[in-house]
Amino acid sequence: MPGMSVSSLVLMLLMLAVGGWGVVISRRWPALAVFGYLAALMFVPAWVMLPLGQLPRMALLIVLGLGLVAGLFGLDAVRPVIFDVVLLTFVAAIIVVGIVGLVTANTMYQMIMWWTLPYLVGRTLAARTSVALVYDTVAVLIGVVALLAIFEAATNHNYFVEWFASGSHWERLQYRGGRVRVEGAFGHSIALGAVLGMSVPMVWASRWRAWFRVVVLAAIGVAAMLTYSRIGMLTTMLALAASFVLLRKAMPARVRWTILGAGGVVAAVLVPTVIRVFDDGAAEAGKSADYRVFLLSLVPKLAVFGQATSPDVSIASVDNEFVLSGIRLGLLPLVVLLVFAAVGVVVAIRRPNPGLIAMVAVLPGLTSVAFITQFTAFFWFSVGLGVSHLAARAPALHPPAAGDRGPDDGDGPGDGPHGCDDEPGLYEPALQPEDDWPGPLAGDDEDFDDDGWQQYEPDQWVRGIPQVGEPYG
Repeated sequence: MPGMSVSSLVLMLLMLAVGGWGVVISRRWPALAVFGYLAALMFVPAWVMLPLGQLPRMALLIVLGLGLVAGLFGLDAVRPVIFDVVLLTFVAAIIVVGIVGLVTANTMYQMIMWWTLPYLVGRTLAARTSVALVYDTVAVLIGVVALLAIFEAATNHNYFVEWFASGSHWERLQYRGGRVRVEGAFGHSIALGAVLGMSVPMVWASRWRAWFRVVVLAAIGVAAMLTYSRIGMLTTMLALAASFVLLRKAMPARVRWTILGAGGVVAAVLVPTVIRVFDDGAAEAGKSADYRVFLLSLVPKLAVFGQATSPDVSIASVDNEFVLSGIRLGLLPLVVLLVFAAVGVVVAIRRPNPGLIAMVAVLPGLTSVAFITQFTAFFWFSVGLGVSHLAARAPALHPPAAGDRGPDDGDGPGDGPHGCDDEPGLYEPALQPEDDWPGPLAGDDEDFDDDGWQQYEPDQWVRGIPQVGEPYG
């Protein structure tokens, strides 16, 4: 292209390669696609952009997500449920309103690329593989994230910032009470803390040995405290409490109480330091809290539909996602989003699964922070994951035709029972739909073996519900 430098051309080719790689692995190796997307989300900062000719620069995570979703077209991997229709209709309505000029192009871009795309990635990858595989992958990667955050606190070095953010405003680390607030690759301590907390129910429900899950959860708790973010710590505590109550059958009782005890030890060691840090930074924290209260006074000044035009709401930063959505979209869309959130809370309580619990745990935090960096993508990815978990146990809007095959892992025809792969691995025998939980939540504590894992009958099958299977060694 005229005027394009060699370096820009190389980066553009790299972008195309990343998108093409996403298309290939989503079709041929969906398990690798799960790992690749989550690794990009957790270890590639959102400000790492790739050029696309004269179009706006795109985050690498977006480019990869587009490739993954594009690669699944025509595979019939996802059978839509009512929430898919409602959410996509809402986004389409916002786009139509944006076309007539009531919503800005930037807002539409955010909703398409940072809300809808991660949601679709969560839906498609979970349907193409299994929700259990996604939980396992999150458990491993978030454990690495937590350990790197602890290393960052110990050394005061953030290599993601030093390598990728030189010369930009992202290179400035945050401090509270004279201590660095760890942020990993997420660009902000609040974003890291929120993602750590949202990962708790996924680690809890993963297929790894109980001791491994306990270690990862302890690392998450330590890292969340080292963010010195009230949102991160609150999200982690809410997610842990909800997992303890709503996902209690994912672990035997002795392990649950071990986790509770380990949490108490971590809190006893770190809470005094956290309190000292907040006391030293009391003035800063107080101003932050006062500002967030002030934001609520903007609600009466919102437009009914579309971008707010009052000069009173023309502020540079809005640390409240609900208020910010109202400013950008209008009061009526805000009410719709609040209804979505309320429905999510009810469903998470009545039909709990890790994706929905992750979403619910962070909802209080969204009153004090707007979506930022990869936290945005992980939130909507988790929503998509939660809907996939529900969809696996609910009738589809379009039931499969007679003889229709289920998903397979790409290495051969889906010739197992109900169309699933007959090879051991991702698609194992599943539980009956009347069970409360597909996998380790079904049954009572006494049904666990000595390794802390649920035992199943080999003849229990049902289409679309993934078998959680044997624990990893």
